[in-house]
Amino acid sequence: MHARRTGPLARIRQTLASMAACGLLTIGTGAQADALLHYVDDEGLESQILVRGDIVRMELNESISGTSGYMLFDATNDQLTVVDDTEQTYTPLTREVMDQQMRDMTDMVSDLRRQMEQLPPEVRQQLEEQLGIGAEGFDAEIDTRATGKQREIDDFVCDDHEVLIDGNVQSTVCVAQPDSLGLRDDDFTTLGGLMDRLYELSLSALQAGGPMASQMGASLLPRVDGIPLEVSEQDGVTTRLSGISTDELSPELFTVPDSYAERDLF
Repeated sequence: MHARRTGPLARIRQTLASMAACGLLTIGTGAQADALLHYVDDEGLESQILVRGDIVRMELNESISGTSGYMLFDATNDQLTVVDDTEQTYTPLTREVMDQQMRDMTDMVSDLRRQMEQLPPEVRQQLEEQLGIGAEGFDAEIDTRATGKQREIDDFVCDDHEVLIDGNVQSTVCVAQPDSLGLRDDDFTTLGGLMDRLYELSLSALQAGGPMASQMGASLLPRVDGIPLEVSEQDGVTTRLSGISTDELSPELFTVPDSYAERDLF
């Protein structure tokens, strides 16, 4: 029996939580080099981000559904491509496609809410939960705040920062400077483009509400100045950097196999 297929947006949302640390890197300018960052959370879930030239690869392995794959980001055109190794398919997520899907979803949720206004409260609540449209959109105020505290993690010193949404602490990030880890800021110029796009999508999801907010908005994270050694979600999972490599990476890791078939977003 095959595991239930998971849509590309749900897979992005699931991987954002474990890859949150990588999304907070400082970005510099200059020559590019290969890089690999390996993170592990306190539930044993491992995650990797690989960078080569203008392309970033994010692992999208899912322990629950049993599927595996990865996301590619091309910094030259802001295109995301979700690759499903289990189904041997790929889904291109251009900026235009994603923005249009976001608008269509927002319009659909608004229409559904208007149609359900005349229903009894308990029936309306049940339908909202079944359809995944309960979350209301809002203009979130996102801030970061240095706590002034330093910690030592695996022989490296890092500074604690808090990530706040509307004044409430969402997570704490302990960041170290790239040179202290033997890395250069310019290795992450391409990665910065990906994280900017994912942050933008998550912010739009929060503002839109509905299923997009539940899939992506909860992973909203801005940049923090430094390379995270540890990310602790408020009353949630803690993720730590477990390895860094600047060895040359195979170009094949940053492509879609020719035998894979294209799949629509929904």
